[in-house]
Amino acid sequence: MRTLTAALVLGCTILLTPVALADASPEPDTTASETQEDAAEERATQFVGVRGPEAESIPGGPLLLAAYAIVWALLFLFLMRIRGVQRQTAEELERLSTQIRASEGG
Repeated sequence: MRTLTAALVLGCTILLTPVALADASPEPDTTASETQEDAAEERATQFVGVRGPEAESIPGGPLLLAAYAIVWALLFLFLMRIRGVQRQTAEELERLSTQIRASEGG
């Protein structure tokens, strides 16, 4: 259980760190009009035209299904782990009950 919790915390940390770093950009000291002009000039110098169908295409449907499959698989594994722990606890309780009955009768 601790391993699963540690893995979830690590995963969330890895996923949320880039977002936090992106939000921590320094504030410029220039006015809004100067900033817009600088940004427009920068885009104009960095623009590269695309020729033909060189567009990136990532289908959303299969990715969504894969994400749901992963979540359901993790949930199933978690429930199987809980079931195993519950079974071990029940066996231990039965063993202890048998020992108590044996010590009372002896």
